[in-house]
Amino acid sequence: MAKNAPKTTANTENNVYNQHKTTTCRITDEDEKNENTEPEKLLYVQQAQEFYHEPIENENSVFALIASGDINQLLETKLKYDADIESGKGQLSDDPLRNQIYHLVVCAAVVARTCIAAGMSEETAYTLSDIYIRRADICTSIEQVIELNNEMVMDYAVRMQRLRRAKRLSVPVRTAIKMISENTGKRLTVQQIADEAGYDRSHLHRLFKAEIGMGIHEYINASRINAAKGMLKDGTHTIADIASLLGFSSQSHFCRAFSEAVGVTPKEYKNGKLP
Repeated sequence: MAKNAPKTTANTENNVYNQHKTTTCRITDEDEKNENTEPEKLLYVQQAQEFYHEPIENENSVFALIASGDINQLLETKLKYDADIESGKGQLSDDPLRNQIYHLVVCAAVVARTCIAAGMSEETAYTLSDIYIRRADICTSIEQVIELNNEMVMDYAVRMQRLRRAKRLSVPVRTAIKMISENTGKRLTVQQIADEAGYDRSHLHRLFKAEIGMGIHEYINASRINAAKGMLKDGTHTIADIASLLGFSSQSHFCRAFSEAVGVTPKEYKNGKLP
């Protein structure tokens, strides 16, 4: 039976190839008819208007400054960009306000991933991004969006600076900071933290103060106040909710601690008043 099976000849192979080639050409021709020519048209208009997007190396240098936590250099760069906030920005919407919001969203996505690559935890980076995008969604002016974008960039940069400094700390102090940051809403005691770090309570307290510049109790309180600031700005929680979520014994205890630390009451801070 195998002897009588038809053999594939060179002519047969050529016929198959030519049929495939014809089919491929037919598909390509059809694709060309449906090709999106809008980019070419827009490129022509942009060139005629002498508009060019911000060079990628400039953007990457800014993202690198954020990831390294270089606050001073970032502020200098910001002054340069503030001189012409529209320079190098593409038009993402016909509505000027919506256009700025879309640019913030893009910036948030890139900055979050840049910081993750540089060592920030994914949950922290993505949560920050979510918060600022939600806040951008309720902005009513271009000025608000620009101010919010600047705040977001500095927030990421400060956190990256803090993260890089933390890497130079001793292992027990890093362990204590990690435990505090992961349990912001719990009433931690110095003894619990010392047990986690594997150090004597008094020894850890002295080591922590020497490296951080404040005691463990002070650091815990500062962490809770910083978390409260973000929750108040977000606007989705009541003051009573925040007090409960962050482990304060009562709303009055929270208000008193917040006022002492920040200089304004939680209500005033939520309404936009700064110390």
